[in-house]
This record gives sequence, C-alpha cells and structure tokens, in this order.
Amino acid sequence: MTSRSRCQPRPSPRSTGSSQAGSPQEGSTGSSHGRRSRWPALAALALVATLGGCTLVSNGYAPPVTVTVTPTVTVTAKAAPSPTPTPARTNAPVTSQVVGRGYDVGTITGVEMVQQTPVLVFDRWTVRGVSDSRLAREGTSLTPHTSERFSNRNAISFKIPVDVNATFTKQTCVAVGQAAKSERTDLAGIRALTGRAAIVQLTLNPSGWVTNITSDPVCG
Repeated sequence: MTSRSRCQPRPSPRSTGSSQAGSPQEGSTGSSHGRRSRWPALAALALVATLGGCTLVSNGYAPPVTVTVTPTVTVTAKAAPSPTPTPARTNAPVTSQVVGRGYDVGTITGVEMVQQTPVLVFDRWTVRGVSDSRLAREGTSLTPHTSERFSNRNAISFKIPVDVNATFTKQTCVAVGQAAKSERTDLAGIRALTGRAAIVQLTLNPSGWVTNITSDPVCG
C-alpha cells in the first residue's frame, strides 16, 4: 500500500502595516540584524503550518485475500464380481441304469428332472427267499402281509427315468387274508408314503424306464 500527501497551504501571517510596539523601525540602527534573527523562527512556523494542513490520503487499499483450498477426493470403484458361469446344457439322451430288468423293488429316495423327465433315485431292496435275478425277471406278489418280506442289504441307488405314460397304484392293507384296497395316484402320492408302506415295486420296459409303480400293502 502506498500513500501520498495532499497539502492545503495555510496563509502565512502578514504584518499589520504598522510596526508593533517596541519593534525596531526600518532605518534604525540594528534593523538588518533584527530581520536576520527573525527568519529562522518564521521558517519554522511556516513549516509547522504547512504540515498542519496536510492530510495523508491512500491511493488504494487492497483487502486481505482469503484462499480456500478444496481437497480433491478420489473414489476408487471396486471391480464387479465375475459372474458365475452357467453350465452348458446338453442334449444327451436320458438313460436308465437298470436296462434289462423287468422289475425292481425298493424305495424312492429322490427325484431329479432331466430334460423335463422325472428320474427316480431308487434304493434297491431284496425280497427274502427270492434271488435278485428271478426278481428282475418275474417280480414279486404284493399282497397284504405282516412279515418282514423286504430288506435293504446293500443300499445301492440307481437312476431310473419315468415314462410319460406311467401309472401309479397305491395299495392299502384292509386285513390279512383280504384283498388290498387299490387306488390310482401320482408320483407325489407314492412319495408321500412312509415307513414300510413306502416300499414299492417298479415295472420296467425294455429300455429300463418305469411304466408302473405299485406300493406294498403292509399291515400294521
């Protein structure tokens, strides 16, 4: 910041035209000496008067500058997770693991859908006093009984597809020596059976597909 001085000169005192009392007159002895002695005092008064009429004027004022610093925020985006690859679909034919058998006995432990075809997860059981080869050829008679005719020795499961025209028969024991009560149902009705009543016999076609499922009418 700079400043300059602007001064308003003040009038210097003038003589009144008449000599003040007791002041020496011109032409009198020592007048020139008197004038020389008054000049330093007059010059000092003039300087004081001149400075008294001066005012400091600013030629410009620069206000303080406020600088605001805004920090830069850097956001790092996380990489999107890689999508889980979808297994490729295949047009492989649905096949049976029991091709060559005409019958099978056991329980249904699960059902899988393969190309819109239900495939049984079948746990094979055995029939007491009947060989497996004979069972596979002829099957067994399902009549009301109370004995333990079936046993699960090996707990081996097989995948067996179900034919679209397959039938499902639910048998219920009325009494030993009497015919079982039979009724048509569906695969869900067969799977709803529990305990020993859940043991079923499958009838298979030459390709090993299920064409009929019949439940065992166990009594008690």
